[in-house]
This record gives sequence, structure tokens and C-alpha cells, in this order.
Amino acid sequence: MSPAARQMLDHLVAEARKLNDNTQAEALVQKRLEAESRLLAKGLPTRKDEDWQYTSLLPWLQHHFEIKAPGAEPSLEALQAHFLPEDAIRLVFVDGTFSEALSAGFDLIPDALSIEMADADAIQTIAPMAEADAFELMNELVLDQGLTLRLEDQAALDVPVYVVQVQTQSERLTNLRMQVEVGENAEMALIQQYVCLDGVESVFVNELAHLHLAKHARMKQVVLQDLSRNSFYFNHQYFRQAEASDLSTVYLGLGAEISRHQNQVALTGSYAECEQNSIGFGADKQVVDSRTETLHQVAHCNSRQLHKFVLDGQARGVFNGMIYVAKDAQKTDGQMDNKNLLLSNDAKMDTKPQLEIYADDVKCSHGCASGQIDENQLFYAQARGIRKPDAMRLITQAFLLEPLEGVSNLARHQWLASQVMRKLDQAMA
Repeated sequence: MSPAARQMLDHLVAEARKLNDNTQAEALVQKRLEAESRLLAKGLPTRKDEDWQYTSLLPWLQHHFEIKAPGAEPSLEALQAHFLPEDAIRLVFVDGTFSEALSAGFDLIPDALSIEMADADAIQTIAPMAEADAFELMNELVLDQGLTLRLEDQAALDVPVYVVQVQTQSERLTNLRMQVEVGENAEMALIQQYVCLDGVESVFVNELAHLHLAKHARMKQVVLQDLSRNSFYFNHQYFRQAEASDLSTVYLGLGAEISRHQNQVALTGSYAECEQNSIGFGADKQVVDSRTETLHQVAHCNSRQLHKFVLDGQARGVFNGMIYVAKDAQKTDGQMDNKNLLLSNDAKMDTKPQLEIYADDVKCSHGCASGQIDENQLFYAQARGIRKPDAMRLITQAFLLEPLEGVSNLARHQWLASQVMRKLDQAMA
């Protein structure tokens, strides 16, 4: 282990022990100590590890993130420009701590929806993870805040649950554990947003979520990550789908110096449907890392994926997608596509789509393509009087926004598209 990695681990352990000194729940303290032991034994990943060969943690190792008390709450006016412009059950966390004053839509919460802000006593019941990577163990090492959403059977939410994570302090570690349970034949939308206030230079967001869809449940999820340019974002999401459930999830990775978003979707009931799309945008020296693992464990399930990256400057994109089809998962239909647009000669994309199939009656495919703007398209636009910079912007916009086509709510779609275009305009100015 390198001296920098050892220093980071020692620092995180020291931060965790500060938490333990102020925690009364012995079971939670024991859970953190177990995570500490496992993390120290495992160590931090390096580029010698297959899953990390394209993503270096060296910039992250230069920081000393702390578990600080929440900063002063920003004004509602300061945040209004960031918020989703539609009615929603808005749950705002400031530096990882729930803010009732900045949250809204409590009158829209039906009896069928349970929202629990789990404190240390509540989250001690969360089962340990048998096969956790280093960042999942870090989440458990400093486990202190949790959010649980439970929607009862047969219920349908009229408005989305909108979880906003606002960072107000530099060099701060935010660590949330989330659990979502959607009951049988229930339906909900979940929108998650990560944002830094102006002047917040660098934060470390490390989150873990478990999302369960019961029989015939339907869920639409959007994750919008737009942290400050020198921040670090790591998020593991574990989905489990029962029979005939329907999941649509979209990730937009726009901010952070290094971001790594991972989905694992287990299709455990027949006739389950899953759509995973993502948009990755990187400029300067950003690293945008997106990973999916789709486990077809039973027959008659469908999965669709579309992942698009646009990279400028010296940015680096990483995509790794795995479709696994078990022996008994006949009649599986799994499709995965990754397309990448490089706006500069120094940008680089590493992509690794994978299929692992043990059934013989399946329809699975993967594809990937990387390149620069098509000169014929550019010439066609310029021939019609469109200036070259505007033509490049239009072509890039049309390319990058395709993964949002599954977002059917018009206001939500326009809001997400505007976030993407703002980043694109900044890079192409």
C-alpha cells in the first residue's frame, strides 16, 4: 500500500473513531469497527485492480476530508435556482443532515408513503455486506445517517420524491445510506440531486442505496450529480426486481473531478423490465466513470441500456457494463449500447461492455462506438447558414440528450436537459 493510501485510511479511521466516541448504540459502534477491520485488510484499490485500471484515485488521495457538523443552512432563495421546477415531496439534506426548513411538499405525502430519517440507533439494524468494495466499507465505517422510503402495496404517488443533497463546506465527507421499498403494484418516481453551493471547492460524497421493487411495482429514478469541479462522488446502487416489476433509471454525471456511479440490477422475478440510461459529460481533467451489472436470474426478463459520454479537454470517460444471464434465464432479452463523442484530441474513453451467458435461448447484444463530430454532419449544417460553433453545439446536443427520451414528464425532461446544456455551453464557449 502506498504511503498516500495508508495516510488516507488512517485519517478515515480516525474520523470514524470520533463518531464512535459520540455514539451510544453499541451495535452500531461494533458495525463500524468490523468495517474498519475489513477495510484495513482490503486496502484501497489501485490501477492494478481490474475494476480500477482506468480510474486513478491519486487526486482523491491528496485530500483530508472530515466529518464536520453541518454548516449554516443556506437560504431558500440561494437554492431555488437549483430546484426541480415541479411539485414534489422535497427532502433536503445540508451536509448530510436533514433540513426541515428547506424541505417542502409535506402536505403531498400520502398515508401510503413512509419516510424515515434514520439516526444512529435505527441504522444499526442494517445488515453487513458480505462482498463489499473499499468505498462500500468506507460508507459503513462512518455510517451515521440513513433515509428509508416505503410505499405500500397498490399505492401510486402523484408527485415525485425529490432528495436534494446540498454541500456547504469544502473538504467535507458526506455519507448517506438509503433504502427504498416499492410495494406490490405500487408506483413512484424518485429524483436525487447532488449540488455544491458557490465557493465550495471540494467535497467527498460516498453513498450506498438498496432499492427493492415488489411484484408489478413501477419506479422511475433520476440521479443528477453536479458537484463542484474538484469534488469526488462515489455511489453504489443495488436494485432488486420481483415478478413483472418495471424500473427506469437515468444517471447524469456532470460534475466532480472523479465520479464513479455503479448500478447492480438483479432481475429475480419473471417478466421484469429494466431500463438503465446515463449521460456522462467531462471537461478539463474530469474522470467520469459509470458501471452497470445486470443480473438476469430468471426467465422472460428484458433489459435495455443506453450510455452516452461527451468528453472535452483532457477528460477521461470509463464505462463498464456487464449483462449476466443465468442457466435458467431462458427467453432473456438484454441490450446494451455505449456511444461516445470526443470533442478534443486529448480526451479519452475506455469502454468495456461484457456478456456472460449460460442460457441458450436468449437475445442479448452489446455495442460501443467512440469518435469525433462527423464532418459530413458539420458541413451539412454549415451549408445551411449555421455558424460552425453553433453547428457543433447542435450536433453535440442531439447526441447527448438521447438517454433522456425515456423521461416522459415534460417539466422534468426540460429541467434535466437544461442542466446538461448549461455544462455543454460552458465547455464550448
